[in-house]
Amino acid sequence: MNKRYNFVVLGALLSACGGGCSESSTLSPPVVVSEPIVIVVIDPERNELAVTEFSLEENSPSKASTVITSSAQTSHEIVVPNGFSLASQRLFNLQINRSKEDNQAAYLSLCSDYQKHSNGSYTINYDSCLLRTSLRDIDYKAVITVTNDTKGLVAALWFMDERKPPLITDWRF
Repeated sequence: MNKRYNFVVLGALLSACGGGCSESSTLSPPVVVSEPIVIVVIDPERNELAVTEFSLEENSPSKASTVITSSAQTSHEIVVPNGFSLASQRLFNLQINRSKEDNQAAYLSLCSDYQKHSNGSYTINYDSCLLRTSLRDIDYKAVITVTNDTKGLVAALWFMDERKPPLITDWRF
């Protein structure tokens, strides 16, 4: 029993210890994504214009400030300025307004791991999706939680009608 207790205490002490960093660290200001992206699609059968808007705006974005540098050698020497948010995540408002021509059964995937190629096509890792849902209404709204290490998101709107190509757009932040 005593050995088990010592093992638990030793494990707790080792997991609570942190290391220092001898290099100076730099905190960069957050990037705010606020412009709605509009995708214009021409329906080849009707030769009409269909407009679907994708909008991703940060919910309560932090104000950009000067870059903070530190020469701290240990965690004890780190000084955090007043008002600095130590949050590890950000909230974004996702809004999709579909045109009447796009108002059909569809499926939405919102993923974080993707590549955009020079010809405008995408390679998307669908295992990285933060959101997968079906869309029935013409408008869709959601609040998305994203970790600070996420560099961007891609939205793919797939239609149940296989003749209609998917609408894909991305945001980098």
